[in-house]
Amino acid sequence: MPSQIRTFSITQLTIGACANFHTQINKFITTATPAALHIETQATGYADAIATLSSIVNRQRAFVATASLSEADKVRDNASGVISSVVNAYVTSPVATKKEAALLLKPQLSPYRGIRYHEYNKQTAEVRGMLGVLDAEDNAAAITTLGLTEEVEALREANNVFEEKYLEKAAEATSRIGQADIKSEEAVDNANALYQNIVQVVNAYAIVQPTEAINTFIGQVNGLISVFTQVVGGNSTGNTGDGSDSEQPGGGTTPGGGSTGDGSDDGEL
Repeated sequence: MPSQIRTFSITQLTIGACANFHTQINKFITTATPAALHIETQATGYADAIATLSSIVNRQRAFVATASLSEADKVRDNASGVISSVVNAYVTSPVATKKEAALLLKPQLSPYRGIRYHEYNKQTAEVRGMLGVLDAEDNAAAITTLGLTEEVEALREANNVFEEKYLEKAAEATSRIGQADIKSEEAVDNANALYQNIVQVVNAYAIVQPTEAINTFIGQVNGLISVFTQVVGGNSTGNTGDGSDSEQPGGGTTPGGGSTGDGSDDGEL
């Protein structure tokens, strides 16, 4: 009786196991050579399908720039909070020059109250607007009088760093677009279908034109199938191996912030 590649429940494999199965099969094909197995027309497409499948086994979800974004956001939150607190504190100062400076700045800064709780992009634009107010020629002396020059520069630097890191995060997202567009189910089905086509060809030649290379290949594949049949039988997790951590590149609200309004505490931005 001619050797034949056995069947098994390949569709029950997780994505990771499926990718590994096909990778091992492709190694057997390379060793035997596609020509010896009469699958020259199928081999290249199969190898490409395996590469695609392997690329999505563990898709990268987190972003390298996220930690830097969070750090820069915390700095600008603190800087804007200090500026607001100082201005509000000196409104009742017994020192006339400081009281005058605070009274000049407070109404101009009121639109920026609570910005630390806003979504990243909104806050970035609002900090730009706040810096525009603080940089106004008429306000420069007031900033100096209240000793806030360094805080204003810290706010500016932190916002610039945040914008830079946000663009880095966008670049990371751009580099993943191709991978993100790959549908897991389609990648698995494509690799499995190409494998089944190879099995049909090899099994047919094993009947009509058997060779040592074909029989050796069939033995290797059946040995692998025997091992993976146990994997299928032992898989009760339902895990697809496609990852579950989904961080979006846009970000939501400032971490730690719960409000999306414009705030009501005059003492803090």
